[in-house]
Amino acid sequence: MVKTRTVFILGAGASCPYGYPSGRELRQQICSYHVADCESYLNANSRITPLIPQELRRAGDFANKFRKSSTKSIDLFLARNPEFTTYGKRAILFRIFAAEKQSRFREETKYKDQDWYSWLFEQLTQTLVRKEDYSRFGENCISFVTFNYDRSLEFFLYESLINSFNGVAPGKIVEQLDKIRIIHVFGQAAPLRWQGQDHVMEYAEDTTNTNVEIFCDNLRIIYEKSENLELDEAQEVISKASRVFFLGFGYAQENLDALGIPAILNAAQHVYGTALALTKREINRVKSVLKLTAGSGPEGGPVNLLIEDLDCLALLRKYL
Repeated sequence: MVKTRTVFILGAGASCPYGYPSGRELRQQICSYHVADCESYLNANSRITPLIPQELRRAGDFANKFRKSSTKSIDLFLARNPEFTTYGKRAILFRIFAAEKQSRFREETKYKDQDWYSWLFEQLTQTLVRKEDYSRFGENCISFVTFNYDRSLEFFLYESLINSFNGVAPGKIVEQLDKIRIIHVFGQAAPLRWQGQDHVMEYAEDTTNTNVEIFCDNLRIIYEKSENLELDEAQEVISKASRVFFLGFGYAQENLDALGIPAILNAAQHVYGTALALTKREINRVKSVLKLTAGSGPEGGPVNLLIEDLDCLALLRKYL
């Protein structure tokens, strides 16, 4: 069990061990596969067959301009070119749903030595030794703030918990999962069926005849100007945590600004972060940004700040 109030802030790298693309890989995939993704989707949806030639031309124009823009982030490209927002969101969904079908967990994880989902679940459940102990899962004092649109974490936790306590009613499992807050600050690709919302979709479901358009509104691009209650909640969760873990996070300034970091951090918190493959200079830059204006520490920021060249699992094993 985790009894210390802890929040995990997830970037794209947190999902990579399970077969999801990093930000750089997402750009590459959109540039390479978007036209083919659109063609497969449009051919499978006969209701819009007459628009296929026009739609494919527009999809090709979007992908070509994105490629030639040299813009590393699809979010930034769409902020600069809002006329492509629909195509951009559709492109993101195509790639997320494709990744779901190829994703693997536990012993089948793509990078077994980075499987932090399984390790964390073990920490959350190691004292739950009887069947009725499932009802204590929600006592773990953890929350997740994720910039990822994918549903892999929710799917993994639900599948793991319901199979760990065989015979417990699914509704009871969901009650426990609902106590562990997972905040998608810019939306989730689609609600899973057990999440009980409108327009649900099973994990890794065949999307051949799925109207992907209905899920586009689930996604918010970081630069879209609209009320975002999830961001407000994320800031509250982070500011009240005793420990903050940045996992697979790129420390992009726009993402830190969205969360109000470093201003919401304080000197009493312990802050840890992955910095896989970053140079010492880049790590020092991240540290300086996180300490810039935050809190009341002697240097203006969290006193206990550790950013290390480690993957998610290695960082958690060392400090959680």
